[in-house]
Amino acid sequence: MTFEPESLANDQLASVQAAVSSESELKSSSISVSMVGRSVLLEGYVAGYGDREKATAIAALIAGPENVHDRMQDRDPTTDS
Repeated sequence: MTFEPESLANDQLASVQAAVSSESELKSSSISVSMVGRSVLLEGYVAGYGDREKATAIAALIAGPENVHDRMQDRDPTTDS
């Protein structure tokens, strides 16, 4: 059985989206997950540094750390938790 690269990307995208959205610690964050080629792109707003780290770690477990690009922003830039 062979898989088309687009099919693998769609599966990976679905896996990262499901994992991020099911993580209870990230409920206060608004994170969008998309694919650019083989890379996972994380965008949106997070409650703080901890949420950013958690989201990137989840994506890295699925796609590999070299394939995760963090474009998330802190919801409140004065909070650095």
